[in-house]
Order: sequence, then structure tokens, then C-alpha cells
Amino acid sequence: MSNTTEKCLVLKQSEISALKKLIMYIKFSCEEAESLLYAGSPLINNIFDKLLEIDDFKAESKYFYKQENVTNQQFIRKKIQKDQDETLNKADEKLILELFKACLHPFSSSKDV
Repeated sequence: MSNTTEKCLVLKQSEISALKKLIMYIKFSCEEAESLLYAGSPLINNIFDKLLEIDDFKAESKYFYKQENVTNQQFIRKKIQKDQDETLNKADEKLILELFKACLHPFSSSKDV
């Protein structure tokens, strides 16, 4: 089995919306620090990007996600801080910034952590 072989999947618009909502929940509503594993996952971010490309509301969604979302930024910062408070293996600032940006995806941020 090749990890680079692309597969096809046919989805209804309602299924696309449901998957996008699930990903947004994991990123910006789930308070469990363990959810950072999924919230910052490059694979899940890629799936989200692919869902955007086939979404009937692609243009509107892309415009929306280009905006800075301060509420989501604060939520991600809080979740990362909670994770750092609960772990013995503290991450350095560079790694925390990378995690922050990955978790914030697809929203943009003009500011650092």
C-alpha cells in the first residue's frame, strides 16, 4: 500500500459541510489539550483544504478563512498553554509557534503567538 496514491471519494454538499464542521470543532471548540494532535495535523489540514476546493461555497469560504480570527487565536493559545502546563516535556518557542499556526489553519494570523 502506497502512502502517496490518491483515492477518490464522492461526497454530497451536506457531507462536506459536516466534515468541515467536525474539523472546526476539533480545532476551535474542543478544550481537551490532547486534541492538539488532530487540530495541528498536516494531514487533517490537507483534508480541510481539499474539502474547501470541492465546496459549493468555495469562494465565500476562502474569503472567510483569509480573515484574522482573534477568538480562535486566543482559544488555540489557551489550549497550547494548557498542554504545556500538563506536560513534562516543554516545547520551545519555535515549536509552539509552528503548532499555533498549524492549529489555526485555515485562518490567517498576521501576528505571532
